[in-house]
Amino acid sequence: MRYLLFIQDFLRNSVLSIATLFKVLLLSRPVRLPKSKHQALVILGNGPSLKDFLKQHRTFLTGKAAMAVNHFADTEIYTDIKPDLYMINVPEFWTDNVDADVLKRCNQLIDNLINKTTWQMDLVLGMGAKKSEKWLAIAKNNPNISLHFINPTPVEGFKRFRFFCYRHNCGMPRPHNVLIPSILTAINMGFKDIFLTGADHSWLEELFVADDNTVYLTQRHFYDAQTARPDVMKKMGKNKRRLHEILHKFMLSFKAYFDLNDYAKSRQVQIYNLTKNSFIDAFKRLKLPDNV
Repeated sequence: MRYLLFIQDFLRNSVLSIATLFKVLLLSRPVRLPKSKHQALVILGNGPSLKDFLKQHRTFLTGKAAMAVNHFADTEIYTDIKPDLYMINVPEFWTDNVDADVLKRCNQLIDNLINKTTWQMDLVLGMGAKKSEKWLAIAKNNPNISLHFINPTPVEGFKRFRFFCYRHNCGMPRPHNVLIPSILTAINMGFKDIFLTGADHSWLEELFVADDNTVYLTQRHFYDAQTARPDVMKKMGKNKRRLHEILHKFMLSFKAYFDLNDYAKSRQVQIYNLTKNSFIDAFKRLKLPDNV
């Protein structure tokens, strides 16, 4: 039985590795990331718990780089924190055929990045944004912002092959959540200690199916935890996902964190999850003392 399982696993990884190689050759482009200027990085996830973290442990950011994600610039705290790095992983934001509400949120985020950023900051986007004039215009309209692009190409197959692709920025575990490219980019930039905050990932508590079989999810963030309402989860900015599609998306995200943790260890990098009651079970937990 073990022999059969080994053959099955070998054949599966062989097919996945070959398929990934073709995807990388067709889709991925050269990547040049800035080098870290700090030993440690704090990734500011947008989960509800980030509000309490910034209130109780703001001093923990001292002497460390900070990375904001997605809609952080739409909040008042953005100009207070002044993050060194910013990661946006919303591929529908550089896709033309999206619903009006998605386009509105995209344009608002771009305006805030341009108008609010008065400090030097590295903005990291998916490679697709390189073809979008409005995203490229950010650096033209605000010289404080330096643009960098990463390959969201899904990488699967043998472990050594995956890690080789990660290290050379050819791709990543399927980036179904912004933390996935954030963590991989941080590792490849040279940070040795990576701390996760606002990484609640408690979506399962907010998921339900209505009588008409429409699946709703309340995605709460630190900036709208009290006002967020149930909504459908869209696919690339339009249509709606079914329950099995949503759960599959969640599964791939949680699975990716174990892969990233193994990759981090291979690079002598330690990832700590500071998020209270986080659903992520891949990273070492760390509880900070009060007022630290």
